[in-house]
Amino acid sequence: MYEILIVDDHTHLVDSLAIGLPWELMGITAVHKAYSGEEALELLGYHAIDIVVTDIQMGGMSGLELISHVNEKWKNIKSVILTGHDEFQYAKEALQKHVSDYLLKPVSNDELEQTLRRLIDDMEQEGEQLINQQKISYLFRESLPKLRESLFQELLSGKNIPLSVVKDKIHLYELPFSLEEPTLLICIRVEEDYSHTDLYSVSLLEYAMFNIAEEVFSKSFHVWHCKDPYDYLIFLVQPMKNTNDTGKETAADVEILARLAQHQIKLYLKTKVSIVVSREGLFPQELTAMYHSALSTYSDFIGYQTESFLNVVQGQEFKEIRPLADLYAAPTLMQLIEVEQWGAFEEKLSRIFEELCSNGNNTNEYGFEIYVALLQAYSYFVHKKGKRMFEVFGRDIDKMLKADASWSAEPLREWAFGSFHQLKAYSDSRSDNLRLDLMERVYRFVGEHLKDVTLQSVADHVHLHPVYISNLFKQEAGENFSGYVLRLRMDKALQLLRDKDMKINQIALEVGYQKPQYFIKLFKTQFGVTPQEYKNSL
Repeated sequence: MYEILIVDDHTHLVDSLAIGLPWELMGITAVHKAYSGEEALELLGYHAIDIVVTDIQMGGMSGLELISHVNEKWKNIKSVILTGHDEFQYAKEALQKHVSDYLLKPVSNDELEQTLRRLIDDMEQEGEQLINQQKISYLFRESLPKLRESLFQELLSGKNIPLSVVKDKIHLYELPFSLEEPTLLICIRVEEDYSHTDLYSVSLLEYAMFNIAEEVFSKSFHVWHCKDPYDYLIFLVQPMKNTNDTGKETAADVEILARLAQHQIKLYLKTKVSIVVSREGLFPQELTAMYHSALSTYSDFIGYQTESFLNVVQGQEFKEIRPLADLYAAPTLMQLIEVEQWGAFEEKLSRIFEELCSNGNNTNEYGFEIYVALLQAYSYFVHKKGKRMFEVFGRDIDKMLKADASWSAEPLREWAFGSFHQLKAYSDSRSDNLRLDLMERVYRFVGEHLKDVTLQSVADHVHLHPVYISNLFKQEAGENFSGYVLRLRMDKALQLLRDKDMKINQIALEVGYQKPQYFIKLFKTQFGVTPQEYKNSL
């Protein structure tokens, strides 16, 4: 939850602290290391640091100077001074800079842990004080209409939402609907052409139509509405508990009220609409089927007629073939393969074939539908990667591009999952190659610009974010970027020291350090001797 940055020019101390405390038990999920104030500022720009633990006296920027910069740019960061200098002026200046604590070296891990735990407790209390329950409640209520509409749209699309989650959201969104009770859908299609009307005016008109329909139904029915992807206005109505009418009488009441809404929309808004009332169905399990049957009524019976009204026949059984629900439910196969969600893609594929097997005698018809959808998704992914189909599938492409109408469910399943695994393996190998190529570019750039290289300059060179480069480098190289650069600079310093004509300050500049004393300190920490002592020993 929290992130900490440890700063000291004694690298061994930083590394020791980074592994010496039970960070995860303390609630700290990331420990960042810096060996100078300058490097600390660079890391602060890339990570959401919560606590900085820093030495005071360091080569270059001091710890107090670092804290001054932190206070200017990141006011919520807590600072802890860790130093061997027990002098009043340091403590006084630290207090002036709002340092949270001032610990003297050598400090035990237990003492530092207690200090950090106290700071974390303080931050959690501050966080709780920042949460204004009245404001949150107000913002939530402001968002309720949008949340209700979004849930309705998800249910219409056939999204697989567990019944318990639907129940919780119905309660949370203050919707008075009872689960597994009869409901009806009313679909309204606006017949006017508003393509040349501004969005604000159209939105006002739709808002007015929602209000009229809700006013008409609200005396006897609970009403829930949304706008679907095809610009139909969709209403879900459920009889109130005190309504005695059920079955056919309820459906008749809905028809009367829907016709009244159609009339009032024309009367008051001067707008023609067509209305379809769905068959009755249980909420929410039959909602998607009711919605699709209502949409089919528009396409099959109403077409381009205006001001129509149709009531889907109660109890009508649609035995004619219908699209596979799981195949088109969001997220679609195309959407999942777009973002390479391989696990979710495979799960969806399994659900599609379960539905296929449950449809009995229509296997061939549905199989062709699945085949076309998969071929479209697979070819889209391959072409998006700049490849041809045969480069990914090899000789299997012959079978892949030959739609076999005689395929039964099992051969189709074998082809679908086999092609999926080929595609996933190609994606995995491609990702590995891209990472290797990227690391080669990073290594090459660091080697060529060792004197002035920074994480930002590397990121700019490869056109990626510094945080991504930092994480990738740690994952692939097994060490921090700053540690790698330090090691290369020290190795180069060893080579230059063998040149008797170069002075220590020249070597410091050559390996990227403006201050010779800071270079000498790093060198001694790394090798146990000063550069001059090493030079004299040659």
